Amino acid sequence: MAFYWYQSDPQLYQAEVAAMQKFFPSFRINQLQDGSGRLYWRGKVQPMGEGGMVWDLMLIYKNDHPHASEGEYGGSIQILPVQPRLKDIAQKMMPLLEQTYGSYENCVKRGFGLGLPHIYRNNFGRNEEYFICTADPKYFKAGQSRSTSAASALSWACKWIMLCEMWLNGEISDDVALEGNY
Repeated sequence: MAFYWYQSDPQLYQAEVAAMQKFFPSFRINQLQDGSGRLYWRGKVQPMGEGGMVWDLMLIYKNDHPHASEGEYGGSIQILPVQPRLKDIAQKMMPLLEQTYGSYENCVKRGFGLGLPHIYRNNFGRNEEYFICTADPKYFKAGQSRSTSAASALSWACKWIMLCEMWLNGEISDDVALEGNY
């Protein structure tokens, strides 16, 4: 019996590769060198076009792909911005948000607990990193006919990046950034 999802379900693996090659052909698949056996895609996107930032992203499959653990954000694929690092952006934004809303507690009440909307923190190797949240556990459903894929998670991440950049540039309000209608 195969231990990893991509060994036990080669059709799913082939579907993942085909979707990524079709929609995001510049991304390449690799295996983490941490002994976990987890696969990841890595590549760059620039959702806002010429004037926007270039984002170097890793899309990391969890071992339970395509299923997500109940109550866990992000689905079964984690989106880690390698450059720019969300942690760095969030640390720059939090003092500005505290200035606007009066205190850290008020920022948390409004939804800006980490300094950016729709992110979560998790350990990656020996570091705590901030990930783009592409799936809210209350809306995520996994099964034979519905699951997350790297291509769909990356599509949601690109939408998040566009809204985030617009928010950072002052083009949309805090409320729109938080609500997002992602």
